[in-house]
Amino acid sequence: MNSRHKKIYQHLGFWLVFWFVQSLLFSGGRHLDFYLVKNLVIVGLQIIIVYVNWHLLFRLIATKRYLLFSLISISLVYLIYSVAYTLIDATLSMAFPNIKALTPYKFRWVTSFWTILSGSAPYSIALLGSTVFGLIRENNNLINQTPASETFEKPEEEVENTLMLKEGKVIHRLAIEDILFVQGMKEYVSWHTKDKRLVTLHSLSSLEDQLGDKGFLRTHKSFIVNTKCVNAIRYDSLEIPGTKIPIGRSYRSRVQDCFQSEI
Repeated sequence: MNSRHKKIYQHLGFWLVFWFVQSLLFSGGRHLDFYLVKNLVIVGLQIIIVYVNWHLLFRLIATKRYLLFSLISISLVYLIYSVAYTLIDATLSMAFPNIKALTPYKFRWVTSFWTILSGSAPYSIALLGSTVFGLIRENNNLINQTPASETFEKPEEEVENTLMLKEGKVIHRLAIEDILFVQGMKEYVSWHTKDKRLVTLHSLSSLEDQLGDKGFLRTHKSFIVNTKCVNAIRYDSLEIPGTKIPIGRSYRSRVQDCFQSEI
């Protein structure tokens, strides 16, 4: 069973349980068969509201168009509630033809405020519940997809010796001593270590401040180096195992001060 089919079965199972429980609550334990039939319509309309809200209306919340979301939501609930009268009556008439109290019902717009307020409760609750659930789900997605720029975390232990970096959906723990240099690539940076290379969403400017007290030095607009890994120093470059790092003109004096030598 693939994930899509599994999700469909989960939704179907939820709504079947919801239909039975809601029918049981409405019936109070009496005439359950009547309320099971009645709630076929009510739950069906609630399902429409929930999925229309999730797949269409919720986008308005995501784009902060709250007023438009409110107006469309109220209109949808009112329309569903008005249609429900006709559908419920027709369904009950077919299921219980011997009940004389059921008379043909002609569609009409309900205008009584209190009637609308009380009768539309199941549909309003469906809208409100799906909105709250959608907000919770959206918040969880944001937490799970935290930008790498927010994942430059320091563990409580060994705070001075390691860095936590997120590449894609994988979080790596790097020992400071294993990082050779960091190379800027516009909004991304490439971390070069002794045995691997990582690409994360950072800016060199922010890293320069964060790494400055960990033995790193910016030598060029595109490079930050681990000073403990420098093997040789020249006028216009530094030598790190396997790589030559350029020294920018505007950074030359700070490199000289750092290594206390003539470049």
